[in-house]
Amino acid sequence: MRTAANAEITNALKGALKSKGMTYREVAEKLDLSEKTIKRLFRDKDCSLTRLNDICDLIDLSIFDLLDFAKNYNEPLAKLSYQQQVYLGENPYHFNFLILLTTDHPIEQIQTTYGLSDVSVFRYLRDLDREGLIELGPNNSYKLRIQGKLLMQLHGPVHHNILQKNEQFLNYVVQHDGEKGTQFSSAFRFMSEHTLMALNQDLANLSRQYRKQAYQDESFLPKDKLIPVKWTTLVSPFNICGEWELPELER
Repeated sequence: MRTAANAEITNALKGALKSKGMTYREVAEKLDLSEKTIKRLFRDKDCSLTRLNDICDLIDLSIFDLLDFAKNYNEPLAKLSYQQQVYLGENPYHFNFLILLTTDHPIEQIQTTYGLSDVSVFRYLRDLDREGLIELGPNNSYKLRIQGKLLMQLHGPVHHNILQKNEQFLNYVVQHDGEKGTQFSSAFRFMSEHTLMALNQDLANLSRQYRKQAYQDESFLPKDKLIPVKWTTLVSPFNICGEWELPELER
């Protein structure tokens, strides 16, 4: 009998296969089954424990890790208090430091990349500890008091920080457009309100899909197999006639 638990486990396994870059055909060949059988297994979301274990073995994944991921399928998000956001808005370098910590950058890497002294690293950690964001330990060790990716209000106290970082990112993408994995796309069109709402929904669904896939990649792959990636989605009614500058010509 198909259950919600079966569906969660099968979806998690499907995500693990994507993360490992393995197709249904490859799974079928290695298990000496037809591709139709494997597709039906995932379509019906009904996988025996033996078959589940066989597929996990193919991608070098513990069945216990898979079950744990299926149980906690949603990516954890950390929501900061208003006071913490005010502090980070007023201290943008501390904001940067915290983002690096919450995205699993080791202290040694941060220190080497930015040429920070032990004293500066201690001061960053000390200040974040005072704000209840980390717990400072000996020798610049720390423990995060917030779990998950940072979730902050766009129009809240860190608005300027978010705007500045996305402006920097936009400039970076434009400069590196065409390089592997980098793409810039911009368009202006007239469309119906229905089409605009459909575009918004499609972009939201696409972003949600790849956030989930990235979370699966982070869960199932070693860190040296992961690439840091950022994307920003922008779409809005925008009348270029009036928004873009067009001054009077003097001569």
